Amino acid sequence: MIAIALACACALVLVWLVFVLREFGLVHRLASLRCAKPPLGAILEKAAAQYGDQTIVELDEPLDWADSLEPSRTAWSATMTLDAVHRLSAAIASLSLSANDRVAIYKRNAFDIFLFSVAANRVGGIAAPINANLDGATALAYLDRIGASIAIVDRASLIRLVEAGAPGKALRALIVTCGVGDACIPASWAHSVRFCSLDELLSAEVPDVKAVVHGDDDPLYIFHTSGTTGVPKGVIVCAGGMAQSLRSVLLFNLVSTRDFAYFALPLNHQVSHLYFYALFLLRVRAMVGAHFDVNHALETIKARRITVFFAFPVTYTRLLAALTPKHDLSSIRIWGTTADASHEIHQRTLVKHGSFFRRIGIPLDGSLFIDGLGSTEVGIAALLRIVTPWTRTFGRRVGRPTPGGPKIKVVDETGRDVVRGTPGRLMIKGPCMFRGYWNAHDLLVQSTRNGWWFTGDIVCRAKGGEFIHLDREVDVVRGPHHVTYTLPVEEVILNHPAVLDVSVFGVRVPAGHQAPAALVALRAGSAPYCAAALLAEINTCLPVEDRLAQLWIEPWSVFPLGATGKTLRRKLRERFPSSTSTFAGKTSTDAVSVRGQADADVAEMSQ
Repeated sequence: MIAIALACACALVLVWLVFVLREFGLVHRLASLRCAKPPLGAILEKAAAQYGDQTIVELDEPLDWADSLEPSRTAWSATMTLDAVHRLSAAIASLSLSANDRVAIYKRNAFDIFLFSVAANRVGGIAAPINANLDGATALAYLDRIGASIAIVDRASLIRLVEAGAPGKALRALIVTCGVGDACIPASWAHSVRFCSLDELLSAEVPDVKAVVHGDDDPLYIFHTSGTTGVPKGVIVCAGGMAQSLRSVLLFNLVSTRDFAYFALPLNHQVSHLYFYALFLLRVRAMVGAHFDVNHALETIKARRITVFFAFPVTYTRLLAALTPKHDLSSIRIWGTTADASHEIHQRTLVKHGSFFRRIGIPLDGSLFIDGLGSTEVGIAALLRIVTPWTRTFGRRVGRPTPGGPKIKVVDETGRDVVRGTPGRLMIKGPCMFRGYWNAHDLLVQSTRNGWWFTGDIVCRAKGGEFIHLDREVDVVRGPHHVTYTLPVEEVILNHPAVLDVSVFGVRVPAGHQAPAALVALRAGSAPYCAAALLAEINTCLPVEDRLAQLWIEPWSVFPLGATGKTLRRKLRERFPSSTSTFAGKTSTDAVSVRGQADADVAEMSQ
């Protein structure tokens, strides 16, 4: 009888494991690995052949030029997507595109950034998506740096560009998605650049063109960096690197065709393009939120029973600011983020909600938070961490090397490996890596040693094997006797119940050396605080050597955020060079009534 009982128990466990693997889509994801190879455009062709008119991507609003294809289209199947790519590629090719010409896409955040990029690749161009939050002058300088010959813009971006100055020598054509209209075109542009309406190009019924077949080493994209240390750099991504990153995405994302994702991402970013390819490869549905409207996102999660939410860390700050007990997050299985590591307070709050465990037969509430630390240069998250409702160790931990990602090592300034527990430079090496910076190869050479590239991050490896993200090297605060790493300090401050967001950076103190200071935004509904009182409370939670020399309280709206939502610490160092600096007419000891201020911040963040 015991043997029979054991056999039955083993059979039940086996059946449950098969059920779990099905819920995680493991077999489908592993089978799809063989399709993650150049040319990536073949993924759309395969998806169109297999999935036809099944909706894969849903938009929260139609594209501003989609009437040229089909009025008010918000549901996109693989067939529709492939047809749009074919027509767009023919339109781009009609402008005499040559091999490896750069095709920039500078327009509002929308799904068509992916369509234009794939279309440019299909006819041999290098797609260069640009974040619409870049100001016109920066975007114009970037277009000149990468030598873009064609730029695809909407009306708002067109106006920003022409108001910023004269075009670069390489730029010869602008495709305007919603018509040139009555935009005032200066002579400096009208004489050297051809202006084309996308509607007119599509209505011309240009014959389809044969797709260019890319090999592993052919450049597909130039993605730009976040610009946290200056003007964005153009990161060259080849077909082989993109394919390797896609294979990594297939390995570690625990999703299946039963999932419904929500993307709240900058769609010019490399990770967005990777995940769009993954959607079509796996037939996973996704809603694309173009405006980062967290109230809309929270309503959509409830109404559409979203199971996977993917956003950058800044969106999670907005989400938590707007989150109330009335919001229903019970459908969520997985929260995901990448680029910067997310914060403990975000992870702890969100993993309490959701259906990850109930979906696999375990009667417990909760979800997973999958946190990836990476950059455009890395190609995929270099380090990956999975947080559960029972995770108790945080302190800026960023996990372990990502499956299918790059090799990892931590070295000192001479390039020698450091012992475990010692801070050092994070170095990576692998096929998913970028191939250099466009027109700035010296920057790659300066940060590379024997094929290993320095990410700019300072990390250490904890006793259990996880890595801890300490800082960006440029942001480390170097005092006369001690080095302060700002990221762990920020985590301590963010755990204060009144704090919504914080940025820690170095300032000059009267003694003449550098010391840490912080700019803080407070939560809606928080009691009135003065900076001196908050500074005293926070410093009691910090080691003596890491205590803040100064603290300023300001609305979150004045934080200098880059195009991807990262706080630009270099701007803060300029704004607050010393511990006696003031801002907005207030000294550091002025009382700040934050209830109205924080409520206004939440309203602004919801847009």
